[in-house]
Amino acid sequence: MHFAIEFAVIVVSGAYTSLWGAFKDGPYEGFKPKTFPRSVYFHIAIFLPLYFLPIFSAHVGHLGLIQLFFLIMGIERFLAEIYKGFFRTEDQSKYFVPSRITFFGRYVESDLLRYGVGTVIVAIVFAFLLVDLPITGFWSYLAVAYATGCIVALGGAYKDAPFEGFKPLKFQRSGTVLAVLSPLFYSLADPENPLPLGFLIYMNGGLERFSVEYYKTYIQRNMSGKFRPDLPRIQEQLDTRERFHYAALAIIAALALLYAHELGVL
Repeated sequence: MHFAIEFAVIVVSGAYTSLWGAFKDGPYEGFKPKTFPRSVYFHIAIFLPLYFLPIFSAHVGHLGLIQLFFLIMGIERFLAEIYKGFFRTEDQSKYFVPSRITFFGRYVESDLLRYGVGTVIVAIVFAFLLVDLPITGFWSYLAVAYATGCIVALGGAYKDAPFEGFKPLKFQRSGTVLAVLSPLFYSLADPENPLPLGFLIYMNGGLERFSVEYYKTYIQRNMSGKFRPDLPRIQEQLDTRERFHYAALAIIAALALLYAHELGVL
């Protein structure tokens, strides 16, 4: 039963990611039922080895459901960007900011080089999970949160700045948001089983995407900046995409209740 509950949480975590992708990309690409659950599949593929491999499972077994939700989301978001940049081959003409990796704005033509560098980076992502330094104090949680936000910002700046320019205030956004939200994870900390640094980094990465993308997607209603601004938009998708927001709100409400339960409030 314990595995079934954790598996369900992972599926919901992936669904949340799929929802904001459909909300942002649907007006340009249409709703694609086959690719919509892609993040769910990625979440499951990441969760299963972490759950069953002894090198990871000892720490995973001590995680609460909220921590697990954001841990897998964070890893998946890192790996999804690596997949799009280094392994996926698709027409880039529709993009204002290419999804395929560039070298300071210049295309990397060699597929062999892309695959090789991508493989190394994937290995590094999983290697970070092995960083077993225990994180305990409040200021340590805040420092890790801010540093994680800076890592996310660096990746975004490397990809976007050659096409959009460098924006200093935007660069600080992720670090500041995570620093402000760091008490959320600190309040769930178990002194007897402190979180390892590697896990906390990816939990923060998931929380950053969860919160920042909600604001950009559903509050600001920004159209996806990766597409060329002159691309035509599909009006039917604009008229019907609010359903994805309602589903996201339902997930947020369920998470809030789960968080209160794990704090012992409910």
